[in-house]
Amino acid sequence: MQARAAETAVSAQKSCEHLPYSILVSVKNIRDDRGTITVDLHDDDPEKFLKSGRKLLRLRAPAVQGEMKICVPVEKPGIYAIALYQDRNNDHKLDKTWVGLPAEPYGVSRDAPIRMAPPKLKDAAFDVNGPLTPVTVILRN
Repeated sequence: MQARAAETAVSAQKSCEHLPYSILVSVKNIRDDRGTITVDLHDDDPEKFLKSGRKLLRLRAPAVQGEMKICVPVEKPGIYAIALYQDRNNDHKLDKTWVGLPAEPYGVSRDAPIRMAPPKLKDAAFDVNGPLTPVTVILRN
């Protein structure tokens, strides 16, 4: 498993190196390698943050237990936020419990607090000014 994670990290970084603007997302606390990690890139509009169909970009990568890195290209410098989840059953959606809480592991950039409501953009936002902007997202289970 560790060798696979190391290979994934190297290929993610190499795919970002040539881009003028990119984010290198470190996804931590992946408990198993079931399904995919789905990464959504959001811009700096709080009205669109975490709203269905309002993301700038969606990427999917096979899950790797432990930690993995994913390159997210961006077109221009600016303020962005990342939301992601582990789609364990590969149904291309974040499954929820009967009360509407996530039933699959999920996370948001800057470990934005998630209490009785979704996190706010201001708590998840970060600045991208060049290639390989490092962002860490810790999956919550």
